[in-house]
Amino acid sequence: MKVTLEEIARNAGVSKATVSRVLNDNPNGVGAETRKRVKQVMEKMGYANTMAEDCKFVRSKSIVLMIPDVTNPYFASIVKSVETRAMQDDYMVILSNTDFMPEKEAEYITKLVAKRVDGIILISSGTHCSKEHFRPQKYGIPMVMLDRKLADLENYPSVCANNMFASYSACEMLIKKGAKRVVFISGNENISTSVERYEGYRNALEKYGLPFESRYVKYGQYTVEGGYNAIMELEKEDVKYDAVMAANDLMALGAMKAIKELSYRVPDDVQIIGCDNVTFSQFCNPPLSTIQQPTTEMGRRATEMLLRMINGEKVNENVRIQPKLILRETTK
Repeated sequence: MKVTLEEIARNAGVSKATVSRVLNDNPNGVGAETRKRVKQVMEKMGYANTMAEDCKFVRSKSIVLMIPDVTNPYFASIVKSVETRAMQDDYMVILSNTDFMPEKEAEYITKLVAKRVDGIILISSGTHCSKEHFRPQKYGIPMVMLDRKLADLENYPSVCANNMFASYSACEMLIKKGAKRVVFISGNENISTSVERYEGYRNALEKYGLPFESRYVKYGQYTVEGGYNAIMELEKEDVKYDAVMAANDLMALGAMKAIKELSYRVPDDVQIIGCDNVTFSQFCNPPLSTIQQPTTEMGRRATEMLLRMINGEKVNENVRIQPKLILRETTK
């Protein structure tokens, strides 16, 4: 039997209007304790289950793309690709920005289940899953992981780039061009993309007989400022290096600015390679060598996978797409 708003109101000791305000996230007229109590009653009575059943018959023709940083140009091409493919099947894309905040991501997922969206494409902001990450599957809403995976969340299909291969290829190229002391500027330490790129870097050093030293690894949080600060830290620590691998182009740009301020020549004194091949990378001075991430294909494949799931197909795919090196003038 389906749960009604009247039943929730009666069990929570509130009016039907109050339940409606909580359901629609209306901030007016409902105190924090009342809101919490109503949500607990909804959870206990399985109201989200009722909505999921309704969704099987009435589709909203909307899917959600959740990204961790709307200001990062890397995600722009993914957003465009997802929207283009979704529109071909008359689906609207709702963009949600989580600001690399796992708690915000969890809250969005809870609300999206209540809003009856048809599916979710998630580029996660965290490193580990929470109970909220299992809500879409529990209530019959398909979800696809894009770009990165969460630990302990292997039951959702995914589309990612081969990040280990990308960083291995970049480091190998630098070594073949004469680099002996390669700095690696990583992103957020425990995100799957960062872990995989770090492993690729270490594997290349081992393959070519170069020692790994932790002082050559810095964390730049995928920002221009992070890349700049990483180089300045190396200067203060008097660490000598002849090449820099950055885990994205934003950090590579920051690193190049710092290197120039320190009067080193690029690429004569220090070679630099980024990752993502965002638009500005070819317009830097000098133009940035980088790794072309297959963002357009990733977005399209993830959307197609989600649409198949919305249409009732069982999907258990974990797709890995190969990136490629783009050599410009920051490497020899």
